[in-house]
Amino acid sequence: MEKERTPVDKKKKKVWIYNIFPRLLGKIENWQNHLDRITWMGFKVLFINPISPSGASHSLYSILNPKAISPEYGSIEQFKEFLNRCHGEGILVWLDLVANHVAIDSPLVKEHPDWFIWEGDHPKNPGCIDNGQWISWKDLAQFNFSNPHLIDYLKSVIEYWLWIGADGFRADYAYGVPQEIWKELIAHAHSVNPDVQFFGEALGCPPEEVVRIAKSGFDFMASSIFWWDGQQPWWPEQRALFEKESIKLVGFPESHDTPRCASYEEALLKLQRAYEQSEGILIPAGFEFGFRRKLDVVKTTPQWWYEEMPGRWNLSLKIRQLALG
Repeated sequence: MEKERTPVDKKKKKVWIYNIFPRLLGKIENWQNHLDRITWMGFKVLFINPISPSGASHSLYSILNPKAISPEYGSIEQFKEFLNRCHGEGILVWLDLVANHVAIDSPLVKEHPDWFIWEGDHPKNPGCIDNGQWISWKDLAQFNFSNPHLIDYLKSVIEYWLWIGADGFRADYAYGVPQEIWKELIAHAHSVNPDVQFFGEALGCPPEEVVRIAKSGFDFMASSIFWWDGQQPWWPEQRALFEKESIKLVGFPESHDTPRCASYEEALLKLQRAYEQSEGILIPAGFEFGFRRKLDVVKTTPQWWYEEMPGRWNLSLKIRQLALG
């Protein structure tokens, strides 16, 4: 019998999120083999990086068709079965929502050119500032948010995955989508499922920008606690601002965008900081075992799991004590 799918109560308890990195765990049938130990550790939410087919760059975030699942992982029927199993265990599932762009070789670019921003005869590439320099992601095509038909399409993407059984979304590159668009998309999602939850990723943005994005309707925002050395004043200042603005944070000891922890002591310290300084804690697959290789949106394969195991240590019991304590 399926347990009640209760949305996270942000006022009373911390949300523990286990990140299934699909290229590390492989086929959906293999994901199910991890559920018992994930639930034993006390996780109540699974976050899954993009599972849609990738473009020529093979990046998880270079998506060809946002309304499909890659055969690399299995079929949509198998994914539905996995969701049913999760819900039967009382686990919510949040998917990665990439609402800023698609793969530059996506059929959508040719079928709906007015959905994109163009620079001459080439779709504009989104990007970000890294170490003071603008980095352009050449494998991606930037959406044109002034087109109402695009907004309708993005709503339909959200509807599709809610219909499949998703309980929430992590908004990748949330700062790339205008605030008014997020308000419209999130409101639409709530009209489909009043309990749906949104987790925004705006790492690297000024704290005031994070607050502005959060006010679009996000339940949680990603925290920068990972980069705090325990002494510099920037984090206490940010934390005070977020508490004043009632912004709920999700911290992590490492993520798919960061290096793995170099030592047991570092892993324990970063886990404890994320726990103490956040309303949610996200743990990427492999952290609990001290995996060495940084997750890679292009290169990671299921073979990495078997090459890393049994790992350098096992923090499963510590995670359980924090999650259930």
